[in-house]
Amino acid sequence: MKTSIETIDPVQVKLTVEVEPKRVKQAFDRAARELAKQVDIPGFRKGKVPRRLLEQRFGAGVIAQTAMEDALSSYYAEAVEAEDLQPIAQPEVDVETFDETEGCVFTATVEVRPELDPPDHTGIGVSFPEWDVDDDEVDQQLASMRERFAEVDEVERPAEVGDLVTLDLEVEVDGAKLEDATVEDALYEVGSEGVTPLLDEEVVGKEAGDTFTYEDVLPEEYPEHGGQQATFHVSVKDVREKTLPALDDDFATSASEFDTIAELRADLKRSLTRRKVEQAQHELRGRILEAYLARVDVPLPPAMVETEAANRLHEVEHQAERFGMSAEELLAAQGLSAEEHAEQSRTQATGAVKAQLVLDALATKIEPDLAPADIDREIVRHAQANGVAPDEIARIIQEQGTLPALIGDIVRRKTIDTIVAAADIEGGPSDEELIELGLLEDPASVEEATASDPEGAPAGDIDGAADDAPGLIVPGQDDDADGDDAPELIVPGRD
Repeated sequence: MKTSIETIDPVQVKLTVEVEPKRVKQAFDRAARELAKQVDIPGFRKGKVPRRLLEQRFGAGVIAQTAMEDALSSYYAEAVEAEDLQPIAQPEVDVETFDETEGCVFTATVEVRPELDPPDHTGIGVSFPEWDVDDDEVDQQLASMRERFAEVDEVERPAEVGDLVTLDLEVEVDGAKLEDATVEDALYEVGSEGVTPLLDEEVVGKEAGDTFTYEDVLPEEYPEHGGQQATFHVSVKDVREKTLPALDDDFATSASEFDTIAELRADLKRSLTRRKVEQAQHELRGRILEAYLARVDVPLPPAMVETEAANRLHEVEHQAERFGMSAEELLAAQGLSAEEHAEQSRTQATGAVKAQLVLDALATKIEPDLAPADIDREIVRHAQANGVAPDEIARIIQEQGTLPALIGDIVRRKTIDTIVAAADIEGGPSDEELIELGLLEDPASVEEATASDPEGAPAGDIDGAADDAPGLIVPGQDDDADGDDAPELIVPGRD
């Protein structure tokens, strides 16, 4: 077999393949043998019908077409491996010759990953996002806790802001009652703007037994009728007054595990700080990755972008199905039209594909470590995100053959870790503060654990997923992009 490559553009090549007549004849013979197994001709045992009789009955073209369909895929896969290509889409094939005497000549035009020399990933300068917690934020948390422990008593007086009122509510649009907006005995906090802002103005001063009607615009996010003028019919059943507990040690004892309000405040501040630091760390990774990606311009294979965008659209359909809604209804609830989401998905897909290509190229260069325990942790992470057992995730991965994709995600995440570790970060909590918040392992504890168990605790094997990991680590590759599993050929004239 002879192969040659013509580069059409950075993400598309034309592969020309020439196969010797001997191999093509073997393909014809195999096709004839397979066809002979499927027919009954008097005087011949099944599978022993001579080829000339098959050609007389079915025509030489049937055998030739069958031989070509069976042989081209293997020829293509062999040529891809010979030229060390990384196809990322199905090729378009043009067969020039497929003949027992002349051999086979065909071209395959296919999208490939662009050749990329990743830029230096060190020294990216960024500022750590704001993470300090002030007293006002702690006070807000305490105020929320007081609300949860407030005593509520029915009172015989007009409603005021902060009171709770029990309401019956009906809504009409153009004289038609909206059944899904009708509620009875609903407990509503005056001033919360939970229906429309005008309701809070209207209900102030009303007492149990009062009824009133007002006109207002439905919120934009309201299904079908968002933004339309509506008539609201309201009946006040009762008025209830909230009494908030005092912020003292007794409150701390009843509302938490702490004995004093000072201890409760300190714990709230620590929890808020931990949460803000985690959010800041996530934002920081995004800033650093964005800055690194800005250092390189990458030609993007259209097929990768289209596939990623389609996956995002399919995810919306799956989410809508789980909620018992249509995709259009789910998007409308998010304030998006189908067209806006499609455009948004394509923009996000473009960024995601660029990140994948650059990170894969950098991973090939820096070769981040990958251990079986990393795969176990990733499986557990997916299990927690989907609310299922890790064994179930491992089973799905094995059934779908998606372990290479899982490994690709882990390698990219570790590559981002490397970029972040090499960045020049200004500000942020110290290691001591991170250890105190439980966001960083104490080196002394790690050293002590290592000393007590020199071998280290072996990583758990979840359904055998980790056992095969070392042999499947291919930094920079993902989802059959290495060409080992060649896509099905698109041959003109084939069904």
